[in-house]
Amino acid sequence: MWKDPIVEEIHAIREQIARECNYDLKRIMERLRKKEKEHTKRVIHREDLGKGKKSKELTSARNP
Repeated sequence: MWKDPIVEEIHAIREQIARECNYDLKRIMERLRKKEKEHTKRVIHREDLGKGKKSKELTSARNP
């Protein structure tokens, strides 16, 4: 079976993060929320998805 290298990399990163957080969902979510605050221009919010905006418009609308 063919394996997608990008998907494999995402799975490896997910496993690394889970391991670093001792597989504790609360710690994983705390880490995610911290990263979201550090990188606000790279986060797409659900309420913006249905508005037909392109990714550049989404990030500039959130961070004028």
